[in-house]
Amino acid sequence: MGLAASWLGARRLALTATTLAFLLAGISRAAPQIRPGSDAGPCLAALRAAGLPGPDESDRARLEVEGPIDGAPALGFERHRAVVAVERARPARERPADPAPPWRETPGLRVQLSMQTETRPLPGDRIRAVVRLDDLEVGLPGGAAARARLDRAGIACLGSVEGERLAALDEDGGIRARVERTRRRLSAAVEAAAGAGPASAVLSSLTVGDRSRVSPDQAERFAASGLAHILSVSGLHLGLTVLGLYRILLLVLRRTALASRRDPEVMAALVCLPTIPAYALLTGADPPVLRAAVAAGLYLVARIAGRAPEGWTALAAAALALLAWEPVNLLEPSFQLSFAACAGLLALTRGMRDLVPLGRPGPESPRWRRWLEAPLGALATTAAATLATLPLTAYHFQRVSLAAIPANLVAVPVGLATTALCAAAVGVGLVAEAAMAPILWVAKPLAALLDALAAHFAAWPGATIPLAPPTALEVAAMSLGALCLAGLRRAPRPSFAGLAACAIVLWAPWTRLPDDRLIVEFLAVGQGDSTLLRLPDGTRMLVDTGGDLHGERDVARRVLLPQLAARGVSRVDVLALSHLHPDHVGSVPTLLDTLPVGELWTSGRDLEGRLGMPIAERIADLGIPRRILARGSSPIERTGVRIEVLGPPDRDGLQDEPLFGHNDGSLVLRVVHGDVAILLPGDIEEEGEAALVASGAALSATLIKAPHHGSSTSSTPAFLERVAPHHVVFCVGRRNQFGFPRRDVVERYEKIGCRLHRTDRGPVRFASDGKSLVLLDG
Repeated sequence: MGLAASWLGARRLALTATTLAFLLAGISRAAPQIRPGSDAGPCLAALRAAGLPGPDESDRARLEVEGPIDGAPALGFERHRAVVAVERARPARERPADPAPPWRETPGLRVQLSMQTETRPLPGDRIRAVVRLDDLEVGLPGGAAARARLDRAGIACLGSVEGERLAALDEDGGIRARVERTRRRLSAAVEAAAGAGPASAVLSSLTVGDRSRVSPDQAERFAASGLAHILSVSGLHLGLTVLGLYRILLLVLRRTALASRRDPEVMAALVCLPTIPAYALLTGADPPVLRAAVAAGLYLVARIAGRAPEGWTALAAAALALLAWEPVNLLEPSFQLSFAACAGLLALTRGMRDLVPLGRPGPESPRWRRWLEAPLGALATTAAATLATLPLTAYHFQRVSLAAIPANLVAVPVGLATTALCAAAVGVGLVAEAAMAPILWVAKPLAALLDALAAHFAAWPGATIPLAPPTALEVAAMSLGALCLAGLRRAPRPSFAGLAACAIVLWAPWTRLPDDRLIVEFLAVGQGDSTLLRLPDGTRMLVDTGGDLHGERDVARRVLLPQLAARGVSRVDVLALSHLHPDHVGSVPTLLDTLPVGELWTSGRDLEGRLGMPIAERIADLGIPRRILARGSSPIERTGVRIEVLGPPDRDGLQDEPLFGHNDGSLVLRVVHGDVAILLPGDIEEEGEAALVASGAALSATLIKAPHHGSSTSSTPAFLERVAPHHVVFCVGRRNQFGFPRRDVVERYEKIGCRLHRTDRGPVRFASDGKSLVLLDG
């Protein structure tokens, strides 16, 4: 009876803590968003308060700063990041020999700087650097949550070191710097022994938590396969290392003469206790590692005191210790996920195993049956951790992986073996680095296998499923459902709470059914175009996808797909491409690989070249029909919405006419919903606009997407006179290199009384009821 009461109390505690975490996270998300370039930006406000020039609409603030590095720099694949507690700053000089402006004291100013990979300051180093500082661009996906995290850390500005203009004035010889030097020394030894490549990156990550050699592609395939936790040093790694050492010592001590005079369990625990803080510091001391450190410490203390360890007590003590040290940890995703996974293992594993219609084997069971119990137990454990973290994963990352459970079943044993070898290599390396090489040679094939498994499962259909952010009701229902599963073995019949949870989860999506309005949203994809339309019948139509002009930034995964997921877009019914330029179609291949697409609309120009060929290959492989449109194509009717095709002038987009390049050959669509019309003219310029005016087609529109991002070569007076828009949206990137929208173009729209909107300050969204068009918040 007492055990049941304790178990139920733990469940209530877990539910209360989870609810509190979600409430506080919701409060942090509900904080007012700061528009880039506004006077409310914390960086601009902090610099102005110190009498320093702040960032403006044209450029970031360029300053010379001095101060110590606060905490260990985060070593990245292409850039490193470090937080600097700036003590004084001044406007930067163009040349070091120029007269220096006076310093300004900046007490309390903390900035996060990115720097070249060759620059690797140590914790506590006092530096001087020329930097460019700015406010966070909160209009992009995750911007509000990122700003909240920066606020919790007291960081006002983000910035970068200009070139190599960073010098260390004083080096810190404290414990943090010594630990960081040791980490880097061991990481260099790993690279020397294992060479370069993905396997070496995995080994560096598992030995000392150094992810600087993990490429973005490698990180993405581990995340998509549900194996990201293996790539990071976590509580599992610390527990395996410390408790594995404890078991080895215990075995050795029991076979020696010391065992007759001392309790071997006490001796082994006393020897292992100091390794816990050492390992935690050496691997970065992230919240999951600290949680495991507290729990492992309590386990060893219990062995010393002759008490039986208890999982829920250790978990609760770890949570209280971390929150007492840093209360804002409660709002951090890593903290929430780590404790949710552990709570799931404690509460759900046995219930998940009992769902398998095969009893547990006894001592008299056949050998094959006893062997079968290992994978069944692993399946239950993986399912328990996955289910427990599902609400948090959906809430924070808006995606889940169907491949996570099978991937973990296969990869976790390999990961455990690799981790054990890496831990052994670290222990040996602290004494003699050269002795690490043989262990790492054995571990390298296992690390390569882990990377191959991540790539394999990431390629599964449905490996990554985008989700709309769950509501508080849905999160509560998922958490309640998980807790009901925890008690399934005690109460096999469905409880009222369990039925209620299932009803909420099934009913909630129906509350999101589309209304009878037309929603048009111009997404924030940087210097590029992407327009999402939700028709009254629920059809999702995407016109262009954005993309990086230089092919250096993964706009699809970092910007476009998160915005679509946040809007609940799990399928694109129509994908329309205006023309083959990277800032309009660069993200198409990734989109086609990720989401189902019903049909593709294009002009008749061939899908060829660097941009067109990948699109052609994917639609052929996926069997996506292509509809070729041009002026004269029949209007497309969909539940009260008529889509008129006004350009290009003919099926081939006048590809043989020298005045009609790709821009003027853009697919031009006019979306009509009752009395409201929306004109999407792609990147047409003066010749394309003149052709539209000469065609005699109806061009009037309540809303227009500015042709060619507001270039001076577009939005001619004759064209605007025919369109007569009430609203114009400039799809532009923040401080873009072209200076779009151009001032003369802005003045043309202002002259006709048009309201101006721009996507460099976040997505711009409108709703039409067929009679009027209204601007929506967010």
